[in-house]
Amino acid sequence: MHDGQAAIAASLLGGPAYLPAGLFAGNDAAVLRGLRVHANTVSHARLVALEDTFPRTRQYLGETLFNRLSRDFVDAGYAQHRSPGNIGAGFPDWLADPQAADLARVEWAWLESYHAADAPALSLAELAGSDEAALLDLLVRRHPAARAVNLASVVAPLVDPGFAPDVAVLLVARPMAEVRLSTIDPAAAFALDMAGEVLPLGNLIAHLDETHPDGAAAVAALIGAGAFERV
Repeated sequence: MHDGQAAIAASLLGGPAYLPAGLFAGNDAAVLRGLRVHANTVSHARLVALEDTFPRTRQYLGETLFNRLSRDFVDAGYAQHRSPGNIGAGFPDWLADPQAADLARVEWAWLESYHAADAPALSLAELAGSDEAALLDLLVRRHPAARAVNLASVVAPLVDPGFAPDVAVLLVARPMAEVRLSTIDPAAAFALDMAGEVLPLGNLIAHLDETHPDGAAAVAALIGAGAFERV
């Protein structure tokens, strides 16, 4: 079964010459018709997956342009060997329109956050009553569902009308069951990236104190948004 699937995949990528003789019954014309139908079915499924993954980007670009760009993306081979849920991984970088690309990045980060591993997010309530030394020594890391999306365009108000036009970074997090979006500054986004490895909370505060007016407040805001988990 696996060898047959691999042969079919190879023929869809490289053409009929890659199809082993005798794999299907019937003459060459019948086999080619069958392969063509299968290829069209696979292509359509990929296009539908892109539509489902990037609804706001599709709305922004319009149906016709989005469909053309997504078909070009699929035809160029960028969706090969990917499951329907992972087809959009490179799509934002395929878009030349800066706002469309940013919208797609936010939607992809939202989807990644939604499907990320479950883990209890560190909350401010857990820190209440802790002395300073305990807080600074607390080991944390970035929550599996937390993502920082750097924006290259004035797109934040299209994501949420309540966001200011000059927002440079959006935080996507899932502290409970619901994915949430909030705004953070580049310094806080860098601190979140630092927390990809386990480190004491005090290290994050110390780093932010060098680049932010109030490092402790910035870290508290990240905790409040559900960006960390306790180790």
